[in-house]
Amino acid sequence: MSALIVVAALAAQATGSAGTPSSSDKPQGSLPGISTYVDLEAGAGYSSNSGQSLQSNSGAGFGRIGVHAVHTRLSERTSTVLSAFAQSQFYTQHYGAEQSVSVSARHEARVSEKLHLWGEVDTSYDKGGQLDTRIITVPDVPLVPGTVVPPPLLPPGSDFLSVRGKHYNANAYLGGDLSLGARDSLNFNSGFQFVKFRTGIVETRYTTIPVSIGYSRRISPRASAGVRVSAEHTDYNGPTNFGVVTPQLTGQLALSETMTLNGAVGVSFTRVDDGIDTNHSTGFAADVSLCSATLRGHFCARGSIDQTSATSAGPAKSINVGLDYSRQLDANQTIAFSLNANRYTSPTAFVVGSSFSRATYFRAAVDYSRKIGGRLFGGVNLAARKISEDGPDPKADVTGSLFIRYRLGDIQ
Repeated sequence: MSALIVVAALAAQATGSAGTPSSSDKPQGSLPGISTYVDLEAGAGYSSNSGQSLQSNSGAGFGRIGVHAVHTRLSERTSTVLSAFAQSQFYTQHYGAEQSVSVSARHEARVSEKLHLWGEVDTSYDKGGQLDTRIITVPDVPLVPGTVVPPPLLPPGSDFLSVRGKHYNANAYLGGDLSLGARDSLNFNSGFQFVKFRTGIVETRYTTIPVSIGYSRRISPRASAGVRVSAEHTDYNGPTNFGVVTPQLTGQLALSETMTLNGAVGVSFTRVDDGIDTNHSTGFAADVSLCSATLRGHFCARGSIDQTSATSAGPAKSINVGLDYSRQLDANQTIAFSLNANRYTSPTAFVVGSSFSRATYFRAAVDYSRKIGGRLFGGVNLAARKISEDGPDPKADVTGSLFIRYRLGDIQ
């Protein structure tokens, strides 16, 4: 509950600067290009297997309270999005309470006609993988004109092990793109990720430092091609570590005014040190995304193959696919859903008690919201999670809940 109190206090401070909310859609105190609001939410529902238990009678009802504060700012040269979310779920059975917190900030700036920079920081705490059952939406803030943001260096979300315990995650990234001429550009980014996972007596922590640099050339009004070299070094607690270097060919194609196809294909060179021996391997690496953004919603489908990815047990080969969609159906209704699947194989076990040979983690979430008053909303959350691994699999967790939401500040 302390996390909820902290976020609520920050949210109250933010809304205080926006003036007293009025009954109009845009409060008189709000400024052009600036939006601040806080959603207070309460709900109740049922989860068939929240703790990913192997037992057959693991279902439980729950009550949930949450708060989500958002601040966005847009100017001719900059854009900023701040988001802070916290929730607590209270179960009717022996599970007790589970808390989740997620805080993120992103800023983009057009420093000059040739140079654009962006930075992003996010941190989260999750117990029982509950963040994987929630869709945390923020307003779509347009990119600063001319900004090209490459795909994220590290995939978001939990792996199949971390949903069974307490998961801490902190990331920071900085990047940009530099125009070298009318047709050529250079992009670059780097950062770090810290992950800590604990369940019972097993604890894992690791730090990853990624870096990437790429060159792109526009070959037509709608298409560009280039090259990219990325590298990652990951240190686990203890002497274990691994490093990956991946050169790739890249391409981008604008299929329409709102839809863009991005892709990269190449090879990864990996070095894994388990504290005793050092092994080298080579494998295929690729990623692709198809994304569209309009005034009423967005869509993004993505997939990737990584020769070596960090998990809570150690490095493993991974195949990842995902789909995100949101749409404003009309002035009063919105819908959003997210679908993700991760396949892990060929692992190197770094953590005693967390070894595996293959595993698949599937998760999906749907959020429907309808405005039922000036500042009051109601809706439905649905989610499903399934883990498939060696030996007995926990039964799928299917969750459904109804909620009411009250908004302070600007009404979007």
